[in-house]
Amino acid sequence: MMPDRWRRIEQIYNSALSREGGERASYLAAACAGDEELRREVERMLGNAGQSTGPLDGHALDATARDCVGAVAPDLSGMKLGRYQVIVRLGEGGMGEVYRARDTRLGRDVALKVLRPESVADPERKRRFEQEARAASALNHPGIITIYDIDQAEGIDFIAMECVPGQKLGERIGRKGLPVAEALKYAILMADALAAAHAAGIVHRDLKPANVMVTDEGRVKILDFGLAKLAERESGDVVTTQTNTGTVMGTVAYMSPEQAQGKHVDARSDIFSFGALLYEMLTGSRAFQRDSVAETLAAILDKDPRPASEIAPAVPHDLDKLISRCLRKDPERRIQHMDDVKLALLELKEESEPGVSGRDAGSIRKGRKHIWWAAGVLGAVAIAAGIWFAISWHQLVDAPLKAVPFTMYQGWEADPSFSPEGSRVAFCWNGVEQDNWDVYVKLIGEGEPHRLTDDPADDFSPAWSPDGRQIAFLRRQRDHLELLSVPSVGGLETKLFELSLATPDRDYPNREVAWSPDSKHLVFYDKPASDEPPGLFLLSIVTREKRRLTTCPIPLMRESDPSFSPDGRTLAFTRAVTYSFRDLYLLSLSPDLRPSGEPRLLVSQHQRLSQPVWTPDGREIVFSAAEGLWRVAVRGSGRPARLPFVGDQLDISRQGRRMVYNLPAWDSNIWRVELSSQREITPPVSFIASTQTDTNPQYSPDGQKIVFASDRSGNFEIWLCNAGLSNAKQLTTLNASESGSPSWFPDGRRIVFDSDKEGNFDIYVVDADGGAPQRLTSDPADDSTPSVSRDGKTIYFSSRRTGSREVWRMPAEGGAPIQVTRKGGLCPFEAGDVLYYQKSEGRFSEVWRVPVAGGEETKVLQSVGGRRFAVLPDGIYFIEWPDFRSVPSLRFFSFATGRTTKVATLAGPFLFWDFGLTVSPDGRFALYTHPDHPNSDLWLVENFH
Repeated sequence: MMPDRWRRIEQIYNSALSREGGERASYLAAACAGDEELRREVERMLGNAGQSTGPLDGHALDATARDCVGAVAPDLSGMKLGRYQVIVRLGEGGMGEVYRARDTRLGRDVALKVLRPESVADPERKRRFEQEARAASALNHPGIITIYDIDQAEGIDFIAMECVPGQKLGERIGRKGLPVAEALKYAILMADALAAAHAAGIVHRDLKPANVMVTDEGRVKILDFGLAKLAERESGDVVTTQTNTGTVMGTVAYMSPEQAQGKHVDARSDIFSFGALLYEMLTGSRAFQRDSVAETLAAILDKDPRPASEIAPAVPHDLDKLISRCLRKDPERRIQHMDDVKLALLELKEESEPGVSGRDAGSIRKGRKHIWWAAGVLGAVAIAAGIWFAISWHQLVDAPLKAVPFTMYQGWEADPSFSPEGSRVAFCWNGVEQDNWDVYVKLIGEGEPHRLTDDPADDFSPAWSPDGRQIAFLRRQRDHLELLSVPSVGGLETKLFELSLATPDRDYPNREVAWSPDSKHLVFYDKPASDEPPGLFLLSIVTREKRRLTTCPIPLMRESDPSFSPDGRTLAFTRAVTYSFRDLYLLSLSPDLRPSGEPRLLVSQHQRLSQPVWTPDGREIVFSAAEGLWRVAVRGSGRPARLPFVGDQLDISRQGRRMVYNLPAWDSNIWRVELSSQREITPPVSFIASTQTDTNPQYSPDGQKIVFASDRSGNFEIWLCNAGLSNAKQLTTLNASESGSPSWFPDGRRIVFDSDKEGNFDIYVVDADGGAPQRLTSDPADDSTPSVSRDGKTIYFSSRRTGSREVWRMPAEGGAPIQVTRKGGLCPFEAGDVLYYQKSEGRFSEVWRVPVAGGEETKVLQSVGGRRFAVLPDGIYFIEWPDFRSVPSLRFFSFATGRTTKVATLAGPFLFWDFGLTVSPDGRFALYTHPDHPNSDLWLVENFH
């Protein structure tokens, strides 16, 4: 389209815009003078005027786009593009048509943005279209539209994105603007979303009312990152966008001066556009609009708009000043960060709310003029104030600590990490459906959490960097862990390292990552090679160099829970002594974070000791243990003092005197399913239940009794009841932290089990009628998960005597054990002349077999829950739970056919310690352990001291 014709269209449009009804129709008929193509184009733009897509909203200096203005794009409604069924055209933007469509695979409505057919051949336009998808899909924020897919079908390029019900912001603004409170609400939400984009290195470049949707719930979604470019980081922390000098891209009425001149732009260009948009929201008028594109550009470069308060008197003076600072011509004098804009808007919102202080902003400013006058009075009361402060301080310190709920969601919230200023907490949560761990951030005292990650794999162990910019976390893949980081406001993830050693299998996470105080290094636990010992390693975020800090002594289990002192010169961590007990160590570090000597033992053998966290002054460490939360002085006797809280997974804010911790709440019971001859079942029912944990049931050989482990007496002990649930009695009173894994002798007279009574797990035997248990093993390594051979002469068990778990056997009356497996094994069970066992206790464990007489090991089953299989003469019952996204099920593997059939669907998920599966000797019933609504919440302690 020639420039003269474009100017003619623009003139007619501007004149017609101020007319309505019949007057507009008469004017168009006269102005277009029979030029139907001209009239259609003007009417098209007038129809979009409510969506702010008039001539000043197009890409005014993009000649290629203007050449296509008069072309009529074909309507794709009813067409199928790949898996998307196009329903109806919704409208058009600067880069393509937008349709509502149905994703036939996932069964959800989406919005499809497609390039016009005549523009597909334009490489630059197509590149920009694809750039929109890449830029927007890298963002993860509730205020930014979600991109699902980018694809091509039938020769048409398109993006599938979130379909947002609501109105475009331009439709809400109207001619008189929005009420100040409503404008502030939307502006704060937009500022938060743009801050997230900028933190991810993405500049929008085309912010305008047509690119902001207001949802039916009153939230905002920023659309159309069609002009966004992934930023390149130059010197320092400045984010810039590379473009060809002289190429102007964007919408004229909202362009920044540097954008209008085709110069390099950065996030401050979005701040200018945001200021222009905020101005329009408050006044209903565009800040720089003139009668032509050229005049509008000139105003952007040289003119300041009228103060918003002159047009809308309700606009506060301070809001006028904020808009002015956003609209400064020189980027260096403009507000530099969108986070600062958001903070200023939040403060304005607080001041504008009634009842905040009893004074309006004007009276506050007036009060400031009397500061000097009041100085004398203040001096007169200074001493009294000092005395009052001293008294109040002692009262504050002596005040009892009190915890209040911070999160109360369904499922498990765990592993909290404070932001540097102490006002926000990052944590992981397995969601309402309890099917996937992701990282979330929640502001103390306000609203719902913001979800940072949504990968199908489990994300856990978030750690907030001391500079506040990044949150590091771990992602659990099937056979390894990945260390990643994500901007704390959401955005593009960065993979930092791939760990060669996965964490021990467990169903809820723990902290495994720690930042150095300078935010340049991370510490984590890893095992670099099969012939190297595991330990803690330091990773440089800049160079990706990894170096060893500690070496985990064999046969100790692992080192974990790293935590830097505030000055960065000491690293606290834990070492596992046995399965249940850990030591707390301190490692001195040089200024370049290299070990200075050997680690120093601070706290010895606390049950389940974990999560050491330094107090802000560096004088104490707070940690969790089985009995609750404790604190210990870094220098001194090393005797911990107990805090008045029961929980784990804690963190302490660097500022704000706050502590947050995790409070688990679980109740696992034993459930029963009835099996018919066809192995079809009725729904499972709760069978053995208490208010505590009941687990690991085993039918007696005659089917008349059931032995199980329970902590209903305060510690895990061995319990016994009749199969009809009568006469439940406690068999052992060892007062150990854990006694469990009971298994019957074939004659039904004795029971073998494991217990950590002496610090590490050993094998014990107790009469079914009661009496003192007999200890059979005393090796320093853990011996656990015992069972008895079919002739009653041999006990099989798992031991760490070689440094890893293997199956061993020994005489039933005690004696020297003999190693059976060489490649890992636990939970052994003899059936015939074959020994069955597992490789681990995790969700992804496998069942293997080896001849009792020795021979080759063979895998039988995979994806079997830990200690959740039962061997019968004709096959194996087992519980399969391959991942959080699958529903656990009871299955049967037939020895005769080699096939697996599903027997029952079980309610999930399970907990790590929900061990045990047993089938009655007559084959009628199966018993298993399952939690009753387990959960954990985060609790907050204010005024922590």
